[in-house]
Formats: sequence, structure tokens, C-alpha cells
Amino acid sequence: MARYRFFYLVFVVVSTVMMFAYKSKLTSVLFLIAFLIPVISFVLLRISKALLKVRISYRTLSTEKYENTDITVTITNRFIIPLSPSALVGFFPYKNKERFEYQKIMVSVAPFSSVTVSFNSPVKYRGVYKSGVEKFVIYDLFKLFTATKKIGKYEEYVVVPRKLVFDPITDAGDGDSETLSQNSFSLDKNAFASIREYRTGDLIKNIHWTMSAKHDTLMVKQMERSVGGSSVIIPDLNEYFPFEEDNLEATDSIIEVLIALNLMLVSLQQSCVNVWYSPQDKQCEQFTVKNDADELLLFNMMSMLPRQTETFLPENIVESCTENSADTSTVYFITSQLRKDFIGRMTGISLFRNKKVRILLVSGPIESDEQKELAAAVSVTAGFELWKIDKDDLVRSVNSAAELYKKN
Repeated sequence: MARYRFFYLVFVVVSTVMMFAYKSKLTSVLFLIAFLIPVISFVLLRISKALLKVRISYRTLSTEKYENTDITVTITNRFIIPLSPSALVGFFPYKNKERFEYQKIMVSVAPFSSVTVSFNSPVKYRGVYKSGVEKFVIYDLFKLFTATKKIGKYEEYVVVPRKLVFDPITDAGDGDSETLSQNSFSLDKNAFASIREYRTGDLIKNIHWTMSAKHDTLMVKQMERSVGGSSVIIPDLNEYFPFEEDNLEATDSIIEVLIALNLMLVSLQQSCVNVWYSPQDKQCEQFTVKNDADELLLFNMMSMLPRQTETFLPENIVESCTENSADTSTVYFITSQLRKDFIGRMTGISLFRNKKVRILLVSGPIESDEQKELAAAVSVTAGFELWKIDKDDLVRSVNSAAELYKKN
């Protein structure tokens, strides 16, 4: 715009010099035009601003990662002067970075018409984003002035994690003599996990006649074991990587695994005590999931959880965990990086005593030598299982890890 002002200034100077040098009607008209142009242009600009209408609409204020946002901004010009150029300024999904960014987008609107700007870029990372139009900037015909129409309409746009589904992780029995399959779980029609007494409504074909004769009462094969009990799930949401993209990806993967674990364990009639550090409240949060309604609440909380940019040690999270049930048998610790000092303290943490501890390491295929050494140390520690989870293929790698430990 400075260029147009320079040209206008040159025109004023030239017309003024010519008027005083030649004193003709033509030079007088040029001089008059030079001084009327900004006045007329300014008046028309103010009218254009008054008749301008900007409206933003959302199909929904939330979407899953990698799905289109479907946001539209409609600019309506109800005046005879075109809006060209003009600038739409606000917070919108930015295609190249796959997140919401502060943007300035140039648009042109013909007289008595409307233009719609669509934002359908998928967002790569979960979280709560600021979305909306801050202002609309228009220029006069000669690019001498600008007028800003303040809009200031913002919404919180929530990008939720992916909803993953894991296969059932069913543990073996406790070593009871009546449990016929203690070290494996199978969905084969001829296999079963345990036996129990006959109940009204059980199928005759499921009666175990040999055990029935031994116990002198009808015993039924339990085809799908009712797991019961409770588990503790602890996500480590610290940012360990030097690049922001890696931290965002790791955090999202951990949260997606946490949600899927809750969904799977609740389907097996287990309650899940989830414990994490809340950066917003500066304290540890604890939430127990017992049913589908609890699962939905947890999903909403995890979707809107802010980034944990400051370090909060996982052992402090573990120490803050108050178990709600005495029958807790398994602790799931989900992390993107194994820390030597924490691994060394794990065996001394009371929560991990007499429990099955599963460490889910969510990372890429490339490991440092230190991480390989720590992984090897965890793998041979009694009571600990290390599940290596590929962040690029969470479902397959979790299911593969579960199958591996069922066989072992």
C-alpha cells in the first residue's frame, strides 16, 4: 500500500506544480482531482465497511484427528464498490502444518455478491484450538486507506484422539487346580479358560462331565473368562524430545493407547484407575472408569488436556495414586521414553509390589543404545513386562505384544 501512496504523492506534487506553472483550466482540474480523490475514496471506504457482513459457520465444533474440519467463512459485499483486495484475519486450520494457526488470507468480493472461504484441512494433533475471525481488512479503490471491521467471534474447536480398539488382554488364572488352562487364553470353540458351577440357563453342551463327577455337582466350562478386578493406568506425558512435532505425536499416541486400554478393560468387567498430571491444575488427577459413561468422560478429559510442557516426574504421579480397590492386579505404565532413574526405582514403589506391571513403550522403530539397554533390563525384571508399541501402528503392535505374553 505504501507504493500506491507514493504514486499518489507524486501525482499531487505534479498537479500542484503544473497548476501554478501554467494556470490553465486543465491544470486546475488535475489539482482539484488530486485533492478530491482521497476524500471520495475515504467516504466510499466507510460505506463499504458499514455494508460489509462476515459470517463464520461450523458443521461441528469437534472432529477426530485426520478428519476435515469443515469450517466456512462467508463475506458479503452489499455495496457497489468491489472489495479488492481485502484480507480475512483469524485462527483457522493451516494446511501445511495440520493445525490451527493465525492467518491472513487475501480475498476479493465483487459488488452485491458473496464469497465463501472453506477450511477443510485435517488436523494432525489432538487438543483445544482457538478458532474464529478476528477482523476483516478492506482497502479503498486507490489503496490510500484501510478500514478494519472487528469481528472477534471465537470458538473452542476440539480435535479428539482417534478411537482405537484393542483385542481383549486376558490374563491366565491364579493357579487353582480347577483352572484347566492357566497360561493361555483362546477363542477356539474347543478351548476354555476355567470351570465353574452350573447355573440356570447354561447350555448342556458346556458341562464338563469329568469335573462334575469329581466334585459331585454339575460343573460348566467357562468359555470367556470374566476377568473382574481393577487396573491402574498411568500415562507419562512428559515431553522428552527436542522437536515439538515429536512431542505432540508421542503424547497423542500415549493418550490413544490409554483410552483404548480403558475401553477394552471395561469390556472385560474391570475398573480402571487412571492417574495423570494436569498442567492446568498443577496437580495429579485421578479418575476411575467403570462403565461406558465413565469412558466417555475420560475421553473428553483427555481430548482437552493441555500439553505438559514442564517436567513432572512419573514417580510423583505413582506416589499420588490411591488405589480404590484391593484387588488391583495389573499396572499399565505408558511412556514414550524409558528413564534410567525411574526404572531403577520401580521395584521399590509400593504400587508396583505384588502386581503385574506392564510398561508400554510407545516409540518409533529407531532406538538409542541407552533405550535398548533399559528395555533389556526391564524385560528380565521379575513381575515386569515391556511392551514395545509402534506409534505408527498402535493397534497391531499392542495386539502383537499381548499375544506374545499370552504365549509366554
